[in-house]
Amino acid sequence: MFRDRLKQKAPWITIDYRGGPEVIPPSQMVEGVSSGAFDGAHIPGDYYSGQLPAVDLQRFTPFTPTQERENGVAKLYEDIHRPLGVQYVGHTHSGIPQVLLLKDQIDKPDLSGKTIRTSAATTCMVKSLGGTPVDMPGGEVYTALERGVVQGTAWASVGPTSWGFEKQTKFYLSPRFYDSIANTLINQDKWDSLDEETQQAINDTMAEVEPEVFKYYQEASAKETALWNQAGMKRIEFTGADAEKILSIAYKDCLNQVDWARINQRSPEAAQLRQKFEEGYGSDLSKVVPGGVKIKGTDES
Repeated sequence: MFRDRLKQKAPWITIDYRGGPEVIPPSQMVEGVSSGAFDGAHIPGDYYSGQLPAVDLQRFTPFTPTQERENGVAKLYEDIHRPLGVQYVGHTHSGIPQVLLLKDQIDKPDLSGKTIRTSAATTCMVKSLGGTPVDMPGGEVYTALERGVVQGTAWASVGPTSWGFEKQTKFYLSPRFYDSIANTLINQDKWDSLDEETQQAINDTMAEVEPEVFKYYQEASAKETALWNQAGMKRIEFTGADAEKILSIAYKDCLNQVDWARINQRSPEAAQLRQKFEEGYGSDLSKVVPGGVKIKGTDES
């Protein structure tokens, strides 16, 4: 979407797409950009949190991309990325909450005795709910579910059916939590070499596209959820104190448990980022998830 819109708005800019993981391993992609091997890339934060720990914080945002531009969060992202030798341009994925998919029903938010596939973004969540987190590649999850190696998986709200998880899991949990985000980055030297008009065209196009991307993924989440329901999956909806427990773990306990010493040492701006997030949380955590604790356009909403 961004590339097509940029071509319309600034036809003098050409983007030579080289490919994705078949060209360079995802975990090395940010180094490819910072070194100048590539001029830019679209990268989920999880893929480069080892090089820039502060990107771990992005999942805790209570803001849409447009709100982040208005309240200064996007500027903090720029400052945080700059020492890596890259220019943060914006989000090219957003509005996709995380969800827990389970083989068996639970009556309370307690995963004790269950082994759940997680990523770095959801390990704390599962562990804090009493489960045993297991990090494994996406391509191994279906077989692990089929064989009972894991009893569920944490995943973004878009994508589980592309892996067939609805065939091996029977339940999904509400409320959902976090935001699944990917960033567009440009090599800093390349960015600095661009004239002001070109830089402005890139920034303006990203700002224009971000809310459309957000809406697209919200609609995609609704379509995905409909496929789960068609496959016979059932929603486990926690309310009241149980819902508050899940969201408090996600946005308070797990935020406290990130490696703040490592993050602050590398990115002093992270303290300001945390302050803005916590101010945005307010007193009602049910309104914190940018993509919604419940997906609009489904029977959840």
